[in-house]
Amino acid sequence: SHFTVKEAFCAIVPPKGTWGGLWNVPAPGAEVLGLEYDEYHTFWTGLAEFFGGLLLISSGYSLIDFDVEIASGLLGLLVLAVTPANIYMFTHDAVMGGDIPLIPYPWGHCFRGVAQMVLLSLFWELTFQ
Repeated sequence: SHFTVKEAFCAIVPPKGTWGGLWNVPAPGAEVLGLEYDEYHTFWTGLAEFFGGLLLISSGYSLIDFDVEIASGLLGLLVLAVTPANIYMFTHDAVMGGDIPLIPYPWGHCFRGVAQMVLLSLFWELTFQ
């Protein structure tokens, strides 16, 4: 979905300088690839999500010789990496747009935050089982 509804995900990438200048995450190679800052972060997180999920499923079903714990740990780190986008949605009431339904403010964002904590705890449990 990061690729098929790119504009929706680009809309929730915190712009540089957000939160009083605290948010200054680089986008190395974005210019070489011809990508805007928000596109760069949308695409790399989409690729990481796809391949991380593929790695977790493949290792979970023993299709490849890879530790499930490492795969789930990597996905947990990815969830941590995208947490600022969810925080940005809450603090700035950012709208994804397109065909994605509006998230009611503030309770929809609170639910999204709880869902993210549950996801983090699941990856934590899989990583340190």
